[in-house]
Amino acid sequence: SIPAFMGEVDVLKAIQLLPGVQSAGEGNAGFYVRGGGPDQNLVQLDEATVYNASHLFGFFSVFNSDAIKNVTLIKGGMPANYGNRLASVVDITMKDGNMKEFHGEGGLGFIASRFTVEGPIKKDTCSFIVSARRTFIDLFLREPFVSKSSSAYGNTYYFYDLNAKINYRFSDKDRLFLSGYFGRDRFKFKSASSGFSADIPWGNATATLRWNHVFNNKIFSNTSIIYTDYDFSFGAGQDDFVFKLFSGVKDWNGKIDFNYYPTVAHNVKFGMNYIHHTFTPSTASASQGDTEFDLGKPYKMYSHDLAFYALDEWSATDKLTINGGLRL
Repeated sequence: SIPAFMGEVDVLKAIQLLPGVQSAGEGNAGFYVRGGGPDQNLVQLDEATVYNASHLFGFFSVFNSDAIKNVTLIKGGMPANYGNRLASVVDITMKDGNMKEFHGEGGLGFIASRFTVEGPIKKDTCSFIVSARRTFIDLFLREPFVSKSSSAYGNTYYFYDLNAKINYRFSDKDRLFLSGYFGRDRFKFKSASSGFSADIPWGNATATLRWNHVFNNKIFSNTSIIYTDYDFSFGAGQDDFVFKLFSGVKDWNGKIDFNYYPTVAHNVKFGMNYIHHTFTPSTASASQGDTEFDLGKPYKMYSHDLAFYALDEWSATDKLTINGGLRL
């Protein structure tokens, strides 16, 4: 309900208005929490890490508000079930889909248009939600809006997001969730007079498969397999000379989390997770005509990330909660 930049409702812009959080710049989706840098914030969508949470060079976030169910911001000392960041955690959960009836909503904005549909695949058992968003700036840089003789013809920029989720209830004690996100930015520039052109695509892809099992009224577990992929590339050329630059990070994450309620006042959480990282630092290639320049083979780095944790969230009084834990 707050004023939105160019009509686009944005979760990260709302977060920037909270105490202890400062914008990375006017209109920018990046944010600083209590002095920490934007890269020190852990941003998750259905447990999957989102490495670049912005569109349009930082002016919009990648999160389509129509697909979001809940947003949790943790500033300062974060619970032991989170790790690998210093400043904050932004934990975003997608909607599960309506199990009773079909719903659809959409909107036309100055920057982007969006559409969402959700409903039951099998009533009270399985549901789905699909939400899509896309800009249409590039449509106005084509004929009939721009003639082929214009210097602006052939230049384009657009971004899009696609969120999807399936929620299946096997029984009162078992539920399966499969969710995914795919988003992309694409910027192209072309100068007919100089022969120079540039192409800059980047984007995120995530997928989460989660099994929720209830053992009894005191303990339940979540077992997840998570995939994250972020890549950025830059390509430029003039006449017959072409230069390309690529970088990215890809994660496979397996985790199991338990929630145990020994009493009403205590919520004990414990679990483990393992992440296999594949980093591709800046890799370059170049050619001129039929000649390929040898700039070395693409170099990849690998990392294994294993963590164990346990914590107790104790509601000491109605006005005091104490959270203590350990993470290794």
